Amino acid sequence: MFAFTFSSAFLPSLRRTLLASLGLLTPALVSAQTIVSFAPTTAAAGSTVVITGLNLGTTTSVQLNGQKMRVVGTPTATSVSVIVPPAAATGRMRLTTSTGTVLSAKLGITRKSSSVSYGQQSTAFTGTTASGNYSTPTAGDLDNDGLVELLVGQGDGTVMLYEQASANSLTLGTGVLLKNADGTTLDVGLYAKPTVADLDGNGLLELLVGEDTGNVLRYEQLATSGAGALQFTKTTLFANPFGAATSGAPNGGSYARPTVADLDNNGLLDILVGSNDGTLRRYEQATPNASTTAGFTAWGQLKLANGTVIDAGDVDKPLLTDYNGDGYLDMLVGTKAGTVMLYTQSGLNAVTFNAGTNLSTDGTSAGLINLGATGTNPSNVGGYAAPAVTDLDGDGLLDLFLGNGNGTIFRYEQAQSATTPSLVAPLPVQLTAFEGAALATGNRLNWATAQEVNSKVFVVEASADGKTFATVAELPAAGRSVSPRAYEYFDASAAAAAVRYYRLRQVDLDGTVAYSPVVVLRRSVASAPATAEAYPNPFTQALSVALPGSAEPQAVAVSLTTLAGRPVYAAKLDLGAAPQALAALPELAAGVYVLRLTTATGIITRKVTRQ
Repeated sequence: MFAFTFSSAFLPSLRRTLLASLGLLTPALVSAQTIVSFAPTTAAAGSTVVITGLNLGTTTSVQLNGQKMRVVGTPTATSVSVIVPPAAATGRMRLTTSTGTVLSAKLGITRKSSSVSYGQQSTAFTGTTASGNYSTPTAGDLDNDGLVELLVGQGDGTVMLYEQASANSLTLGTGVLLKNADGTTLDVGLYAKPTVADLDGNGLLELLVGEDTGNVLRYEQLATSGAGALQFTKTTLFANPFGAATSGAPNGGSYARPTVADLDNNGLLDILVGSNDGTLRRYEQATPNASTTAGFTAWGQLKLANGTVIDAGDVDKPLLTDYNGDGYLDMLVGTKAGTVMLYTQSGLNAVTFNAGTNLSTDGTSAGLINLGATGTNPSNVGGYAAPAVTDLDGDGLLDLFLGNGNGTIFRYEQAQSATTPSLVAPLPVQLTAFEGAALATGNRLNWATAQEVNSKVFVVEASADGKTFATVAELPAAGRSVSPRAYEYFDASAAAAAVRYYRLRQVDLDGTVAYSPVVVLRRSVASAPATAEAYPNPFTQALSVALPGSAEPQAVAVSLTTLAGRPVYAAKLDLGAAPQALAALPELAAGVYVLRLTTATGIITRKVTRQ
């Protein structure tokens, strides 16, 4: 088993590559926020994680796989403390400040149990609403007080909030209707199906609410606490992505239900939307913190690993979570019939899933969860199962809440497994950097690992549209290495391409496969500098750099890092064909360093040696 992780030392480099490739990098952001480390590196729900770094004092949001991590105390320039949310899954923390966004290495989430059996406990409560039917729950903490809130979308289009009476309590308070900014009742029309997110990273939570006609509406709260936390401003995020009704599925474009996570762990949130026709659509942020329709890329219907379109049955209501605590994201899908399907992620960071199986209370067919007419858990409460997951009582075992057609909500709790892995997500292959530069003669790709265990090969895959990838090269991996290793590949076939997407497919000796985040390289072929030069190399005290292919001087962000990714120098220069000495270069230890030049058309890297 293996996984990719990015060490905190290389994250500034990775962040620059991602943002530069998306056209977002300006010289002013090069010295923005940085995550240096965090502790502990593995943690359970409810634990405090301390993130250390630079320029963190204006932190507005920290998220883990799309879930809000509650900030404890006041962030400082070098430290932010956050609480692991109840239903957290292993992934990279996304920290947003007033100047930008940065990603951490993976935070491993430990669990008390890895069981997929969830025994029925009780009816949590019966909705006391105007409509009293078609309950769709989701969990969150809107007012930032550390108490779990169950938000329930209802058939009449409103959303009710039920808050815990106290920490770790199974008792929920009286329901309160959520409001619009003007004090009127939040009402989407019919069949409200909410989920909680913070798409734009500003610290204000959003309700993404699907509704009867298939639209997904975005409601952002007015404040992070107090009365304003329960009042919202409205925009439309997606306008009926499912198309017109079909003869085989009346109102086939209706009853949208969104769910949010970061499937491929690239720091860009994914939204999956279910509907009445049983299929699901995937949308991904095109840039960090995108929160408008134009800011998302539509990737079409969600599929199984074999390419088959997923069809979970009519009125499917998806939820992304780590259901069994194995470090992979799972998808629960409730159906009109009253059953709940479990789809496991087909690989680490994959955007496809394995074939679905029906959830059971005890792992047997006799215990099949079914809220429909032929169901026994409980018998015939109207079908339309709608899943939500949290740990309401704080006992380390997940609670599964199921809404249904008659408006009640039932609670199921995870069974204690006989053995629980000590580490949820083993990380034998640690990819510490993956970046590239668009040059006039082609694209150069560089990546590095901190360690490798049982690694076989790195497969470089390229795409012209970011959707269909093909193999362009295979490089042997180390097999086993406990010291940093660097890899490089030059893709000469990309010389004429305005944009090219790249990813690494890492294959282990046992055949296991995982993918890296995607690197996007763009070029203006006429203006891109052919190369960068460093003089002398090796150097002793002084080092000069130049862009021989640049007709006019241009703004360049220059940095030096160690091979382990530790930054040792940064500056902003106007560079052209004439060599220019790096001013105020510190006294460096003898060794090999990575010189990185970030221009308006791409990133160029060179290795230089200090004698």
